[in-house]
Amino acid sequence: MEFDSCQIDHIIAKDVSDDRLRHLKRHFGLPDSFDLHEPCNLAPSCVPCNGPGGKGDTTSDAPVVLFHLERAAKRSPAVVARVRAFGRSGKVAEHLLQVINADLGAREAREEFLELAPAIVQILSMAGGSADHLSFEHLEIEVDNYGSEQGVNVSLDERGRTAKAVLTEVCGAGLGSALREPVVQLLREVDVRVVKELESLHDDNPFSAGPPVSNWFVVDVESLDLHREGRIVEFTVGGVFEGDLSVSLTRSDSRGDGLEDLQGDVVVAGGFSASVFWDLAAALPGLEAGDCLIGEWKFDAFSLR
Repeated sequence: MEFDSCQIDHIIAKDVSDDRLRHLKRHFGLPDSFDLHEPCNLAPSCVPCNGPGGKGDTTSDAPVVLFHLERAAKRSPAVVARVRAFGRSGKVAEHLLQVINADLGAREAREEFLELAPAIVQILSMAGGSADHLSFEHLEIEVDNYGSEQGVNVSLDERGRTAKAVLTEVCGAGLGSALREPVVQLLREVDVRVVKELESLHDDNPFSAGPPVSNWFVVDVESLDLHREGRIVEFTVGGVFEGDLSVSLTRSDSRGDGLEDLQGDVVVAGGFSASVFWDLAAALPGLEAGDCLIGEWKFDAFSLR
């Protein structure tokens, strides 16, 4: 995301009504002192996703919101500490603060920034500091034989970009092709877990669930690394996902002499890790996928109708 397209979004909308806020605090187990404008309720967002105001009445109580609140809360102490330290600094911090708050949408400010930024990066390197940054790209990865695609957002630090360079220049594989099998495995595992969760909801009259259909699903790759052991180079991938899925459900009706058809709407979120391997000595070089594993897992069936 470009700096000048980044906004600060409120996870729970800042214009939420008092009644709705009280409900969300109870629902998510938030303290009474929870402040909408503190870092624990803030996240970076692009302009289209942040959208216009007036979102208070539509703030969801789905678990994916709690997932974002928990991520923001983990980062909150570091954010507060860095801002406070920045505020106590001298002239250098004052000028850097002006840069941070500059309107880079304005032509002159943007030209000045682009002209001077390389010098700042060089000074950081000479001072022994970290001049690393995250690079972003969006990939559309084909996930089946029918041409269906899954969007994947990739953010890489310096080590991730090095791994990507080895992947493309040495192994001769594009990042999209390397991620294809891990993403396919992730989608399959999510579907399996969703079906299992729904079919275990009512032991007395269990559902039979059909294949889930995605209403929306987001995959974010947050790390890419490589390790070599002998002739094998292993590329490891880590990231998070979230999505909204619908599932056709069938069970016996209340009389026990027929079937009842329902639809289940669920929200899922979590983290994943995966790996792909490249054999330096293989006669036909190519990537071989390992297992894609889901770590953190959040599930909520918010509608059965």
